[in-house]
Amino acid sequence: MSVQIQRRLFTVQEYHLMSEAGIFSNNERVELIAGQIIQMAAIGKRHAARVDRLANFFYEQVRRRAIIRVQNPICLDHKSEPQPDIALVKRRADFYEESLPNTQDIFLLVEVADSTVDYDRDVKVPNYARSGIQEVWLWDLEVNCLEVYREPTANDYSSMQKIEGGEIVSPLAFPDFQVSVDL
Repeated sequence: MSVQIQRRLFTVQEYHLMSEAGIFSNNERVELIAGQIIQMAAIGKRHAARVDRLANFFYEQVRRRAIIRVQNPICLDHKSEPQPDIALVKRRADFYEESLPNTQDIFLLVEVADSTVDYDRDVKVPNYARSGIQEVWLWDLEVNCLEVYREPTANDYSSMQKIEGGEIVSPLAFPDFQVSVDL
């Protein structure tokens, strides 16, 4: 007789209670994706440098029109609280102190990946699509390519464009500025 094994999925509320109870250490990098607590990979030098370059670039371009969140949580639904590398979100006076940005607040999410590109592409990007995030960029450091995902559907994005060396792209929410993959 075969027994079906079932996973115990957590809600954002339970995830926060676990954090408050000290289940995760202060230095432990975890995020909640579709009810599962995922241990995040360590941040390498190339990854950190790309995130810093992007944060500086976005700050120069949109600082009066958006808040630039760097590796901070967002709330997608009651089962997902990821920490994208960059999130451009609507300006708000309290800087989201009272509640995390949700799907209606997000202009653009950027994930930077070297060792986690498959996970980001196969798990995180579809999760963003299911939540209705209009645009996600996946910066693949291994091949120096930017994957631009747009037009979310129930399970993925119907539009994906690869931007390679020498090419540029503009975010949907900010068409007046351009980003080069060579940034």
